[in-house]
Amino acid sequence: MIINVDKTNLNSLLGVPNRQLTIPAYQRPYAWEFEQVDELWHDIVETLGGNHFMGSVVMCSPDNARPEVIDGQQRLTTIILLLALIRDKYQALKPELVGRVQQFFENAYAPADLRFKFRPGNANARVFTDFILCAPDNAARGDWAAVRQLDSHELNRNKRMIENTERLSAYLDQYLAASDNPLHSLEKLETNIMTGLEFVVIDVPDIANAFIIFETLNDRGLALSAGDLLKNHLLAAAAKTNESVEALAQDWDKIIDNLEGGDITRFLRHYLLTQHAQVQKDDVFGLFKKEVGTRGVKQLIKDLKQMSRFYGQFIKPELVEDAAVREVYQNLNTLRATMCYSALLAASPVLNNEDLRDFARLCELLTFRYSTICSKDSKELERFYHNAAKVLASQGAAGLAEARKALEAASPSSEEFVLAFRTQSMGRQYIVNYIFRGIENFLSPDEKTLLNTQSVHIEHIMPQTLSAEWKEVLGEDVGQHESYVNRWGNLTLLGGRLNISASNRLFADKKLSYEQSKIALAAELTSYETWSFEQIDERQEKLAVIAEGIWSI
Repeated sequence: MIINVDKTNLNSLLGVPNRQLTIPAYQRPYAWEFEQVDELWHDIVETLGGNHFMGSVVMCSPDNARPEVIDGQQRLTTIILLLALIRDKYQALKPELVGRVQQFFENAYAPADLRFKFRPGNANARVFTDFILCAPDNAARGDWAAVRQLDSHELNRNKRMIENTERLSAYLDQYLAASDNPLHSLEKLETNIMTGLEFVVIDVPDIANAFIIFETLNDRGLALSAGDLLKNHLLAAAAKTNESVEALAQDWDKIIDNLEGGDITRFLRHYLLTQHAQVQKDDVFGLFKKEVGTRGVKQLIKDLKQMSRFYGQFIKPELVEDAAVREVYQNLNTLRATMCYSALLAASPVLNNEDLRDFARLCELLTFRYSTICSKDSKELERFYHNAAKVLASQGAAGLAEARKALEAASPSSEEFVLAFRTQSMGRQYIVNYIFRGIENFLSPDEKTLLNTQSVHIEHIMPQTLSAEWKEVLGEDVGQHESYVNRWGNLTLLGGRLNISASNRLFADKKLSYEQSKIALAAELTSYETWSFEQIDERQEKLAVIAEGIWSI
């Protein structure tokens, strides 16, 4: 393998006439976080007048007019963003200097497809060209005030670029505001970027070798996730067998889109857990490399595309067509129940809607009983979900009964559940909402009192802040207030208007609000004559028994 290695700066890198540095279509969109942008800015400012090594840029040049940037796009994109902001400042301070920067963005006499000297990947190309690379006086230049009015898909793909442009703009404003001579300071900054930032360009002859280099180099860029590494490995494998790298990259983008914002590494880990009993985050890439070797690129990508669509429904339940399945997925979302995703992934392609609903409901019940209420070891629960997933992955629908049995075996007993429930306090509000709405729907299944959930709030029966009257009622036991006030036995659901009117009044007065409520949990409180710590214990034990009936397996 012949590799050319050259030390260079941005002046030389962008100064070649009629050449366009291209980010291949298969590369991930621009993704630098604020942390990387901040570090780059401070490095540039702190080394003004000197040199600063920016790391390597790996390029593949099958076409000398369009060398492809295999590694380094995050750094180069961010630096060019900053240069464009400097150019725009010249427009206000000294317009004749705009062209000095713009010449490194545009090829003056090149054909239209080579007009700009740097072209990001497809996800970022239009925004980068129209809003950043175009000269300030160009009629085609997009108005930055309108950049956030892009359609939601394009805006999402360019979110980091937009935010980082605005962040660098703010840094630049601060830098110039602190200077006695803003124009001189701006020129000094420009010169340092163009000549003081040093790169090592590694030019390889073909794409397969470029991927080999890329897998071992990622200095200074966004740390590669298991998803990034796997994508790179798949592309390298495709290149070696003369498969279409571009088509495979499009398939990978479809996988990412299918996930509906879900983390790619978490999805890959849950996918592996359908086959492997233990998978740590650091194991994901190594295990998938073995999968590629065993199953081949095409089959693996086909499977990942299907599974990513199911996974996206876990993240965004509204995509599920079947209303009953959708409702259970929404409950799992409310519980933040991700550990069961491996089992649901294995179940989704093999079960009909009715069986999938029941299996997903079992996952909901088990997650609630095992983790939410009894706080048992999550590693053990993951093992149970893996056992169920493995059965479904290997046997399909025929293994449903065995898979259910594997999960049912993990459930805490009724005694353990009730005992744990009786001592619970407020904790996370989404958990309290889930529990009390579940109990309310059980108590009044036909009333549909919670259709408008926006107007229903959690009410503390004994108020969080005790009035003098409440302190008098509690007497010498008032010291127990802090340990009891957030207990579930002291909570109910109440409509917003009634919640405000109840406030921190005495219990006898609050009962007037409870009597007016259509919510059964509030209305049943009118059966109590007084309200103190004894009633809180009594009511929480009653709720525990009801909950055991609702969330029983």
